Amino acid sequence: MTNYLAQLKQRKLVQWALAYVAAMFALIQVLDIVAQRFGWPEQAIRFTIIAVCVGFFVVLVLAWYHGERGVQRVNGTELLILALLLAIGGLALWQFGPRNTTAPKVATGSDADPKSIAVLPFVNMSGEKDNDYFSDGISEEILNVLAGIPELRVAARTSSFSFRDGKHEAQDIAQELHVRLLLEGSVRKQGDRARITAQLIDASNGYHLWSQTYDRDLKDIFAIQDEIAAAIADQLKIKIGTAAETAPKKPRSVEAHDFYLRGLGLWQVRGEAQLFAAIKNFESAVAADPQFTEAYAGLGLVYTILPDFSSKISYDDAMKRAEDYAEMALSIDPSVPEIYPVFGYLADSDRRTKTAQALYRRAIELRPSFATSYQWLGNSMWTEGDLEGGLRVLERALVLDPKSTIIANNNAMVLIAMGRYVDAIAPCAPLLKAVPDDINCLESTAYATLMAKDYAAARPLYEHYARVLNPSALGTIRDTFDALEGHGDRHAIAVRIAGFTQQSSYVADSGNVFGVYVVASVLVLLGEPKLALANLRSFIATDRSGQTNWALLQMPGEVHCDPEFAELTKIAKMTDPHHDALCSKKP
Repeated sequence: MTNYLAQLKQRKLVQWALAYVAAMFALIQVLDIVAQRFGWPEQAIRFTIIAVCVGFFVVLVLAWYHGERGVQRVNGTELLILALLLAIGGLALWQFGPRNTTAPKVATGSDADPKSIAVLPFVNMSGEKDNDYFSDGISEEILNVLAGIPELRVAARTSSFSFRDGKHEAQDIAQELHVRLLLEGSVRKQGDRARITAQLIDASNGYHLWSQTYDRDLKDIFAIQDEIAAAIADQLKIKIGTAAETAPKKPRSVEAHDFYLRGLGLWQVRGEAQLFAAIKNFESAVAADPQFTEAYAGLGLVYTILPDFSSKISYDDAMKRAEDYAEMALSIDPSVPEIYPVFGYLADSDRRTKTAQALYRRAIELRPSFATSYQWLGNSMWTEGDLEGGLRVLERALVLDPKSTIIANNNAMVLIAMGRYVDAIAPCAPLLKAVPDDINCLESTAYATLMAKDYAAARPLYEHYARVLNPSALGTIRDTFDALEGHGDRHAIAVRIAGFTQQSSYVADSGNVFGVYVVASVLVLLGEPKLALANLRSFIATDRSGQTNWALLQMPGEVHCDPEFAELTKIAKMTDPHHDALCSKKP
């Protein structure tokens, strides 16, 4: 032992080790500072640390063999040890260093589009929760102006506003929303004055690129959004002319704007009660300012989807009202983007798909980051038979609005139509973790699992969905799955399900949670394809929702080869992309 310690001292092993540790510690500190300033990837620092650790042991070996006057020759043992250390170092770099991956690039920093932004909900500093709608509305108005800039990709409101709790780091938010920049701020409303603070953050490094505080009278509040958008455009060196031309025209009444902001927030939430409340606020807005284009367009948007969330209004009545309000908005100002999805939806309801798709694309021209227009365009495409094209457009909508459960639901629906049942569960999986009772994602997940014929897993999912949407349907769920699993009267439950009307899932005590498209597929799974086709035939003539097309494309199996099926596709003005694959071998 004494001899070993003497050799350590003689060969100055400790001095070599301490000198190396001190030098490498200083090197790592310098590299860390440089990496932050120049935006180097985290892998560069990780690579350096691993190399330094391997180098430490290499230095110890060199010191042991050459620390005594440095006159020893290199021998085989030394070479073997050095080779082993380098091999271990290489393995460590392979294991912990940068990897190639086929996963989508959603990281911040250099991987994110430098001209992508999310507008976070501005914090209400007024001390009154009733003013949340006002601070949210300011954020929404700024978002709409930015969304009109063709060179800028803007995350949709549904997604960006999901981070209102303030508990997430900037880099985490940017990664989830697939953006590089974040705009955040606060609003303090007192009497007839408002103070608005806004700041632009580069999420790749956390640095503030720009910030400004505005103290204004409420009557001047409409100009602030343009000033903020112009400041951001200046930072990014992009032109804002297009956005300025297509920006919403400001109402003349502060009171009208107040009602409009309330209605806008309610429209985004969806749900029966929220949509009726949105109508009330939009109506108050146009009563206060009869030239308020966006409020008329808002009424049109609400009425287009209201029958999908309520049985209190028929599709025909809702479509007539939507058309009236959209025409009123168009007569005042045709540059407002929200007008065109309403007309597109109305054209789709009459099976005028080319016209509908042209109108959706016009809205996207006016607002390139308009997620709802991408969503409705994608639905229009796949329900006429272009499954692949519709899926691509819906995926674009989901990139723009990754937290939207209705867009995730629609992505799942086209995947179900393609027979990709396992893939159809994926769009909603992360969203259900955050909101387990969301009816949009519960429906598509339960439906995809049912279509995969995993009845044991689908049963509890549909029970959960029924408890949230319509508890009276629990008995129907039980009897349906009993029959599917061979424990009940299949024909009896099929006849009962076929008797459900289109909007009955929103009627208390109706016993139903199945949409028209789900009913058709369930009837086929129960062994009643003729009943399914007869049921659709009785419905198709009056269908204004497009659900017949969903049903025809999602029905499984050789029912696609039935001549009556082909006749229904002609009435629905769609092509059947499954026909050749399913029916080519039939006589």
